[in-house]
Amino acid sequence: MNNTILASDVRDYVAAHLSEVFETMLSLKAEPGDQFGAPSIPGERVSGSVGLAGETVTGMVYLHLTAAFAIQATSAMLGLAPGELNGNAEVNDVVGEVTNMIGGGLKSWLCDAGATCVLTTPAVIRGSSFAINSKPGVEIIVLGFKSADTSGIVEIHIKFR
Repeated sequence: MNNTILASDVRDYVAAHLSEVFETMLSLKAEPGDQFGAPSIPGERVSGSVGLAGETVTGMVYLHLTAAFAIQATSAMLGLAPGELNGNAEVNDVVGEVTNMIGGGLKSWLCDAGATCVLTTPAVIRGSSFAINSKPGVEIIVLGFKSADTSGIVEIHIKFR
């Protein structure tokens, strides 16, 4: 990592920004919890991802939600009852957009700190049995959070040159 941005600074920023995004876009409270060694979401999960790329920093931001939480978030954002949703497409769009907002906030914060970078287009992965691994030298920051009666995980893979 470089001398000006620490993993703890990234974690603190994302924890605060996550709460803002959830409250503003979903009208849901998201309270950061403990760090976890590795993400663990039981059953089917919906994971959004967005990349960061720059001369001094590269990385990925992942938002992991249970399928039920992803439906709840989509219903909240669109103002629809879960039964009114038209399948996975709307859920994928909302998870991708929320991930994009979290990653976009981190990108702006990094640029303000001198680590200029750009954001990639978000993608969504669904499944019940997959793992995300990084190359050596990538710092992995995992932040758990709670929202009402459920929880999620934000995972940041970041490397400073």
